[in-house]
Amino acid sequence: MKPTLLLTHIYDHLLGTGRPPTVREIAAFFDVHIDAVRHTLANLKVGKTVLLEPHTGEVWMAGPFSAMPTDYRVRGSGATSFANCAWDMLGVAVIVNERVTVETHCADCGQPMIFAVDPRTGAELDAIVHFLVPARHWYDDIGFT
Repeated sequence: MKPTLLLTHIYDHLLGTGRPPTVREIAAFFDVHIDAVRHTLANLKVGKTVLLEPHTGEVWMAGPFSAMPTDYRVRGSGATSFANCAWDMLGVAVIVNERVTVETHCADCGQPMIFAVDPRTGAELDAIVHFLVPARHWYDDIGFT
């Protein structure tokens, strides 16, 4: 199983279902043993694009998508997914190359926020996004960030 084919499969699966494939699903797709999948995932050399859950080895994040529910639900025409953070919610529109709807809430008052994001023009929203952690420290503790 070539790493580039694995990476393509992860994103194809995300675009179709809104979530990354499990290790078992990857093994079945490529008709290989689960250990081969775990080895290839652990040795992907794609920077911080695909991160594995430290305890299970499953795909945890495939930027800008999260395998876990987050406060940033993104609805497209093909699937509904979760973005890792406020920054990534904007990136989902670019990856899927279509106008999406983001459902989140104000971190200050809790007020629900629903708005569109166009891949070419950005968010249709009059708001400020505040990042608690400076960008240079996002990956110090990506689960917190």
